[in-house]
Amino acid sequence: MYSIGEFSKICNIPVKTLRYYNDIDLLLPSYIDPQTNYRYYDYDKIQVVKTIMLLKSCQFSLSSIKQLIESADQVDWEIVLEQKMHELEDQKRQISEQLEQLSELRIKMEADNLLVSSPLLSDCYVEQRDEMIVYTLRKKINMKFMDNLVKSLFERVYAFHLKINGKLMAVFHERNLVQEEADIELLIPIKESIEIEGCRTLKGGLYACITVKGPYSELEMGYKMLENWIKEQNMTQLEKGIEIYEKGLIPSSFNIRNIKPDLNRHPAEFITKICIPINENMIR
Repeated sequence: MYSIGEFSKICNIPVKTLRYYNDIDLLLPSYIDPQTNYRYYDYDKIQVVKTIMLLKSCQFSLSSIKQLIESADQVDWEIVLEQKMHELEDQKRQISEQLEQLSELRIKMEADNLLVSSPLLSDCYVEQRDEMIVYTLRKKINMKFMDNLVKSLFERVYAFHLKINGKLMAVFHERNLVQEEADIELLIPIKESIEIEGCRTLKGGLYACITVKGPYSELEMGYKMLENWIKEQNMTQLEKGIEIYEKGLIPSSFNIRNIKPDLNRHPAEFITKICIPINENMIR
């Protein structure tokens, strides 16, 4: 027989655990010395320990393991083991699916980081823009509700039977990047002016411009580069800049009654033109 210390080393299980298994009647010693109260285990107990550890690793509770070990009915064992095998097979499928999904997510994140992290900025330039008739909708909102504002704009365009004559634009009159709030004015060029609130003429004139290819979150880089260039050229900014969404979530062809974002377009493919009105007298 083996002392509890020797048995612990043979089975690679702590002495403390063997004592606990004894306390719950899961694994009893083969012999207890009446004088010293030392516990001893024979060779057959090694197989019992292996069975306990195997069942425990297969997510059986100690109480279930105890019932199985005490049961001499082979049918009980077969039923319980088959049920557990089915459970583990289900878990295996779930884990395989989760691993596959995580792998796809990692690939997507790596691709996004590669494509999105550095927007492409054009050179800054001056452009003469003609005045145009626009229909506008202005509201102070949380930036996450921008899509709702766009939807409201197009719903009104449809309701008033307006004919669109250009790309969607926006002017951010105030922007709080910390609270993600902004005073946003959406503008859509239309063919004819009608006497309704929100219909106005957008001034023509000289504009300092830059084109940003990349996600909307990176437009701030375009603004900074363009504003610095305006200062370097000794120009004067007259009003807030205008964002013109050349390519983005709004598809080039759409149903005005039921406009939906173009989710197939990757943010790295978005093209936004930033135009800031300038004083033409300051141009060299």
